Amino acid sequence: MPMDHSARTKEMIGNVDRALAGYLERGGHEKLIRAMRHYPEAGGKRMRPTMAILVAEAVGGRGKEALPFGCALELIHNFTLVHDDVIDKDPVRRGRPAVHIAFDEPTAIIAGDALFAIAFDVLATVEVDGERLRRLLRSVSNTVFLVAEGQQMDVDNEDRPTVAREEYLDMVEKKTAVLFACAAEGGAIIGGGTEEQVRAMREYARLLGIGFQIWDDVLGLKGDAKRVGKPVGSDIRNGKRTLIVVDALERLEGDGRKHILTDALGNADATDEQVQAAVRLLEDIGSIERARQFALDYARRAKELLSCLRSSEEREMLREMVDYAVGREL
Repeated sequence: MPMDHSARTKEMIGNVDRALAGYLERGGHEKLIRAMRHYPEAGGKRMRPTMAILVAEAVGGRGKEALPFGCALELIHNFTLVHDDVIDKDPVRRGRPAVHIAFDEPTAIIAGDALFAIAFDVLATVEVDGERLRRLLRSVSNTVFLVAEGQQMDVDNEDRPTVAREEYLDMVEKKTAVLFACAAEGGAIIGGGTEEQVRAMREYARLLGIGFQIWDDVLGLKGDAKRVGKPVGSDIRNGKRTLIVVDALERLEGDGRKHILTDALGNADATDEQVQAAVRLLEDIGSIERARQFALDYARRAKELLSCLRSSEEREMLREMVDYAVGREL
């Protein structure tokens, strides 16, 4: 019978939340402090820090030694969300007004910058030898650059009439998957894993991250707004070239129904009826289901890489994390 790991997961998330609250106890400008805390205090899945902790333990190390590293990545993740919402003009995040709505755009940009700065301060507290710390610093700094590159690709793609599947996957890997990969790789380094385990854990998380984003794209069209934490269909209005849209534009070439999608795609003034009609079309031609299957294939490949770890509760929890990332409720 499968073990119930919910209590342990809850405990880890609680430890992350408490650590984040402590790291954000700084500064003297009340408005900036409230803006910085706006997303971290709203909760979240905390997948990146829990992944780092679990991987550190799975390779034979101590999870608490990976906690500061995981929290640094969570702060970076939140910094990217703040800026992403400004770029996309999304009004809601995690069920509450986005930072730029609750405050203003300049404050949101500054708050994101502050979270980024704190993340590196936290990263410097990881208790490992100098060589491993330098390796972590290089990994994180390179990851942040790739995330920025992926974000720019995402923005550029909105104005392009066509985007190839390979281009979408490259963008998703950089914008989303590399931060997961950094978390798992860092956890393996901190935990003293072998080089084979470090490489395998990075690839495990990269595949999970791509699958996670594709599944997120599906949720963005078919999920419940309260569960998703943002308006369903906003990707259509924002003109996002998700795998679903890339597939549909390819299949609808020469099809008289194509205008149903293009009338709403990238149209900030599209009515709810137009967006819903576009979603129905994406469903009717199978683009949503193909994306779902694509995500599940990434999940399967990610799980296979866990074979490099000894059998343990942590390995099983990493397997369950894949099931959550690609399979959470629509």
